[in-house]
Order: sequence, then C-alpha cells, then structure tokens
Amino acid sequence: MYIKLTNASPMHKDQPIAIKQDLVVTVHSSTIVREDGTIETVTFLFCPPHGTWEVKEDYDSVIAMLNGEPVNEPKSKSRRSLKSA
Repeated sequence: MYIKLTNASPMHKDQPIAIKQDLVVTVHSSTIVREDGTIETVTFLFCPPHGTWEVKEDYDSVIAMLNGEPVNEPKSKSRRSLKSA
C-alpha cells in the first residue's frame, strides 16, 4: 500500500507524492534552513535504496499513516513509534 503525502523539497514543493509503506525504514522530523534562508520543519522518510524524501506532513501524521491509522486532524507534538511487524 502507498501513503499519500505532500512533497516539501524545493524543486517539487507542494506536489503530491505517494510512497510505498513497506519501503520506509526510518522517519524523523527536523527544522532546516533552506538555501534562500527560509526556515521550515519537514519530515524525512528514508526509503533505501531510493533515497530520502522530504514531506510537509508532521511526524505523528506520517507514523499514523504508516500504522494504518486515520489522520483527520493535526497530531500533538508527542513522538509516536511504529507498530512492530
């Protein structure tokens, strides 16, 4: 299955992206400074050997999607972990 997200990388900003759930190895969120000086918080999904994707959705929402949970409202700032396989 795929999860639908919103690309955050400057070249593809705001474009939809679908990532296959079983390819995601790690998820983390970080505040970054872009080359133009813009500061933003993005969530990174590492999907080897394809690379790392930057998305706009927050960490908790991405984890909920990966766990197959509904995502209807913004999640709290607390960190959640993936369910065991």
